[in-house]
Amino acid sequence: MTTIDEYVAGFAEEPGYLDHAAFGPVQTAVLEEQRVLGHIQEHMRFGAMETLDEQDARVRAVAARLVRRREDQVVSQTATTPGLLHTAFGLTGGVLVAADEYPSLPLALASAASATGGRVQPVVIESGAGWLTPELIRERLSDDVTAVALSLVDWRTGYLADLAAIRDVIGDRLLIVDAIQGFGVVDAPYEVADVVATGGQKWLHAGWGTGFVSFSDRALERVRPALSGPHGTTGWPSEVPTVRPGATAFSMSRVDPVSQARLAVSLERLTAVGVAAVQERVANRVDRVIAIADEFGLPVVSSRDLPERAGIVVLRPGAGRLTALSAALHNHGVTATARLGEVRVSVFASTTDETLGMFRDACVSYATMTA
Repeated sequence: MTTIDEYVAGFAEEPGYLDHAAFGPVQTAVLEEQRVLGHIQEHMRFGAMETLDEQDARVRAVAARLVRRREDQVVSQTATTPGLLHTAFGLTGGVLVAADEYPSLPLALASAASATGGRVQPVVIESGAGWLTPELIRERLSDDVTAVALSLVDWRTGYLADLAAIRDVIGDRLLIVDAIQGFGVVDAPYEVADVVATGGQKWLHAGWGTGFVSFSDRALERVRPALSGPHGTTGWPSEVPTVRPGATAFSMSRVDPVSQARLAVSLERLTAVGVAAVQERVANRVDRVIAIADEFGLPVVSSRDLPERAGIVVLRPGAGRLTALSAALHNHGVTATARLGEVRVSVFASTTDETLGMFRDACVSYATMTA
């Protein structure tokens, strides 16, 4: 499997599905991997445990290639949030974070601040301040800020952060990235980030219970493992447990090997086709959604500029018209997310012409209802 068309053939979501930013329908190959590993767990023939044990190294190897880190700098997680919590509880000093971030980051930092007696200090950018551009971050930096935490792609607006420019702005401070809304559809320079946490249930289409977090050497030096469990320690049962070196220290218990296998096959397929090819196909679909929205006068409030967008298009119908748009989408079998007066449409490489046609038909109905 090397071409984008071959990659797309591995997806089977129903026509009308435009909600990949909420949940990515699980890939066919992922489900097959789950079936095979489940069969192994069902029978547990001789040698089965070795196969299950191999899944941790397997998923770390392919994840490391995608974030351009060593395998010992990557650890499996069950989702994005546990990786962010491990990181937050190990920080020291001020951490710049936006109030408008998806709750995983602000909540992790607030919990760490409370539990550590103020060793961790969230420095909050107020709600409504705007997209987290390098310029905005520069304005909010102070000598007390030791780390900057943000999303690669904003969950509400679809804004794609410029990680390279932000690295230039923040200097030697830690850069912590919640990558869940872009990983798999954005060919980002992950190597400039010190912590990258993501899950597999959205753009990777690997289902819930999958994820990983990676650390730079600088992060491993500065972030103190505070939530290590048996799987993140060594020495027992003959000695008092001590924290393992490297990223493995940031784990509490063993991750389900079937979940690791599901994520591994998803990442392997992504590596085979290349993230750039997926990003190009997604960009084409985004262009078409924007064109349909423009055709029917639906305001697009997410960025139209390619360097600032991923797979999310945010529409803001006029006052009192959200219900009409939501009804039109529902009546034409289009799945999208509606909240806070906006509709978030999220496309993927697997989004078909039929699905885009259904979206356009819904817009026709909306225009008729609001004429």
